[in-house]
Amino acid sequence: MTILLITVFVFVLYLVYERVVLDRLRKSIPLVITVTGTRGKSTVVRLLASILRENGGVVLAKSTGSQAQYVLPDGTVEDVARRGLVSILEQKKALKKAVILKADCLVAEIMSIRPENHLVESQRILKPNMVILTNVRKDHTDAMGEREDDIARVLNLDFPKGAAVYVSQDSQQYIDEEIVQTRSLQLRVVPRTSMLSPADPKSPLPRNEFSENLDLVAAVARGLNIEDAVIVRGIQNAIHDIGRFTIWSLQLNGKKIFAVNAFAANDPDSTLKVLAKTHELLAGKPRAFTGLLNLRADRPERTLQWIEALNSGVAKEFSQLYVLGGHANVVKRKIDKTLTVASKSPDTVTQTIAEHMEEDEVLFGFGNIRGAGEQLVEYWRREGKEYGI
Repeated sequence: MTILLITVFVFVLYLVYERVVLDRLRKSIPLVITVTGTRGKSTVVRLLASILRENGGVVLAKSTGSQAQYVLPDGTVEDVARRGLVSILEQKKALKKAVILKADCLVAEIMSIRPENHLVESQRILKPNMVILTNVRKDHTDAMGEREDDIARVLNLDFPKGAAVYVSQDSQQYIDEEIVQTRSLQLRVVPRTSMLSPADPKSPLPRNEFSENLDLVAAVARGLNIEDAVIVRGIQNAIHDIGRFTIWSLQLNGKKIFAVNAFAANDPDSTLKVLAKTHELLAGKPRAFTGLLNLRADRPERTLQWIEALNSGVAKEFSQLYVLGGHANVVKRKIDKTLTVASKSPDTVTQTIAEHMEEDEVLFGFGNIRGAGEQLVEYWRREGKEYGI
């Protein structure tokens, strides 16, 4: 009994010590901004951090989407060191790193999936001054719920008391008004702004950026009294990860084709938005689109989501659909005119598919960035030329 009491006492002391250390780290960072939502988090983190750096800030950014990386105050990139299972406790290390680097701002992507982790990560560890909600779409349904409203309730856990919350007009419906009142949140609804539209031929912004992401980062920057010219330079100079939507032109088998990285979109709704953006950037002549769906064996719920979406009409977007990765044969059985890809070599996969494509047709990669997706993107980036930027 005495040993048990001593053990409990020591454990409680340890928890108190950890809390004191964590609070001291957090108080040493003047501004913490977190980005939550379903899609676009990594992009928004990196865009905003670049704007803040351009404005003279000492900024540490941490994204955990396609690649878990830090963007350091000097703009260089460093992988997040991980051993064993991924844990939200690495956000404590991000706070410590920001303090060591004497950063005046930490911009971090919320990495949680399960509700209890969202609560701890945001309201107990990071305690952000500002939170950006990118969007609410169906994903991680096994942990967050089947409906957008269920997912929104989980994401609302990322708003700590007194925080300024930035949300687009389209996502305003998912904000719980009772939570806004009880937690004294400063809600900032961001309208669509034509000034930052990358579709304008005269725009200085990269055309492959999505206007909703630009609107959110511009609103936060303006809220911090940053001038528009600085915002534009920050967007132009942002350092992106491997999951960024990009189009390349490739010369293969004596003809030119286009390869599109939409692997990081993950869910069908987000993928269709990237597909529409691709049509916009490649406008001018009719083109056939070949789909290349990469799946993860450890994400069976996403495979089911894709089977449902493809059978509901998404498959009609492609003249031919190829599938590789986990559950490929399941998709082939469920979706008509689908072919599986056996090779794991990105050059062989690309060239084999390209043999059945015509000049100027489009190879649209989607589903998931992990595994074969990363290898394909690296190959396209190495062998191709960026188009429409």
